[in-house]
Amino acid sequence: MEKFADEWGPEKILQVYDSETKMKGILVIDNTALGPGKGGIRMTSTVDIEEVFRLARTMTWKCALAELPFGGAKSGIIADPEKISKEEKNNLIRAFAIAIKPLSPSLYIAGPDINTGEEMAIYAIANGNLNSCTGKPAYMCVRPGEKCGIPHEYGSTAYGVFHAIMVASEHVGLNLKRQE
Repeated sequence: MEKFADEWGPEKILQVYDSETKMKGILVIDNTALGPGKGGIRMTSTVDIEEVFRLARTMTWKCALAELPFGGAKSGIIADPEKISKEEKNNLIRAFAIAIKPLSPSLYIAGPDINTGEEMAIYAIANGNLNSCTGKPAYMCVRPGEKCGIPHEYGSTAYGVFHAIMVASEHVGLNLKRQE
């Protein structure tokens, strides 16, 4: 990783393992200059430190350019969701949340990414702090009765892409309404 290190980061690289579930996880906190590192949990059989670092760096710049009060981070769990049960997947998320609890949410705020979504509820509960992640189901709002962002059911990334397309289409004068 030394070849990637520069004045912006990474600040921390953590590899975790849980002997009971066989969970192997990676957390890269790239930069916290603007706030705790924000980034999703990716679950694939091929995720590695370099990929997680590159994604964390992207989150550093994404949050900075969007003027969000977050730094950049990302995490990964090495597993193939197609080859494990839902219960096993939930156990991996739970073990990961417990393993990185000392850093979340003070230095890292998790979110959904490839092959994770509804599991953010499990992450928040295992971490013991509802502020430790985004993408939770609507019933887990920190302040009951308050609208709390985009519920995971909508798919945060898909919603963001949809919104970006709508704004861009207005700028270029493209009519996206169905014409019959």
